[in-house]
Amino acid sequence: MALLRKKTNKNTTKMDKLSSASIITSCTKVQGDFVGGDTIHIDGNVIGNITVSNTIVIGKSGVVEGNLEAKHIIINGDVKGSVKCEKLEVLASGKVSKYIEGKELILEGDISGDITGHESIDVLEHSTVHAICIKSKKITVSGKIKGTIFASELLEITAKGFVEGQISAKNIKTEEGGRMVGTMSTYVEEKVSKKK
Repeated sequence: MALLRKKTNKNTTKMDKLSSASIITSCTKVQGDFVGGDTIHIDGNVIGNITVSNTIVIGKSGVVEGNLEAKHIIINGDVKGSVKCEKLEVLASGKVSKYIEGKELILEGDISGDITGHESIDVLEHSTVHAICIKSKKITVSGKIKGTIFASELLEITAKGFVEGQISAKNIKTEEGGRMVGTMSTYVEEKVSKKK
């Protein structure tokens, strides 16, 4: 982080903080955990967990063996670990394995593991998802999903979408050309019993 002196009048100065991104270049390999308050961009190899308050960007050549946590995460490289954020974008060449949790998930790459989207999951056309369990209020599938699927409000399968596995959804909308294979049941809200 850089500091900049800013004149406020003739006799005083004020220290302002300039936000900046930390960059791990493609020729760099780092081992250890990162904790920061802003943004980190990784094009190299990192073995360790990364936690920042703003954004994590994993570039096309970036490889992380560890867990990621941030407000916004963009993955175009390879993440071998868990991901926790508000908004996640896995781009076409992105790979994630283990566990994903976020509010809004946009998936275009190759994803495997448990996936929880608190509001929505959008599986784009070229995406391949092998989910132990994938759950959200709304799941829109234009790519391929294989696994156990829970949609508490809507499972929407577009014309190019393919879903295979155990499907539990409150509502299902399928465009002509969209395909489903497996068992289907109506989603039932889990009720927590109160003990007296």
